[in-house]
Amino acid sequence: MIELAPNLTLIPIQENNAELVLPLMTRCYPPVYAHMWQDESSWYLNNTYHREQVLCDAQRQDAPYYLVKWKEDYAGILWYKMHDQSPDFPEVPAFKLQRIYLHPDTHGNGIGRAIMDYVSDKARTLGKDLIWLEAMDTQLTAHMFYKKMGYRPTGFYQLDFTRMYPNYRGMVRMSKML
Repeated sequence: MIELAPNLTLIPIQENNAELVLPLMTRCYPPVYAHMWQDESSWYLNNTYHREQVLCDAQRQDAPYYLVKWKEDYAGILWYKMHDQSPDFPEVPAFKLQRIYLHPDTHGNGIGRAIMDYVSDKARTLGKDLIWLEAMDTQLTAHMFYKKMGYRPTGFYQLDFTRMYPNYRGMVRMSKML
């Protein structure tokens, strides 16, 4: 358990709590992303956040995966990869913020900023010079937040999810030099 601030804790995903991720993401993801999917995101959620997949992802030694607990409730997830090179800067020692999702009701409480500060500190401790992430190109609120945190667009690509409407498949890679 990692305490980031009073009432804000990262709890490692393990055997005893992995089943919490799917119901949590079923609350966090659809309010922001369901409109992008033909099935309102059920395929993505059920394939990405079922217990076995989450445990598989969490077993990587170089990729800690956490539940974010705020006050008394789970508010989202954090997953990062400590040694994942950026396609835009392959020669630079890099750290990838793989996933950060927070329930929309928690936005504006400093949770995202505290998590991003933790990620930056972790990357610096590991001797990384760059943090990078991927975001939907249509999620302008997320882009504004990442820009406030020092990230800049560095690359673009398209997802190949056929269940996602084509006009929402665009992704932007954003990077921050440390």
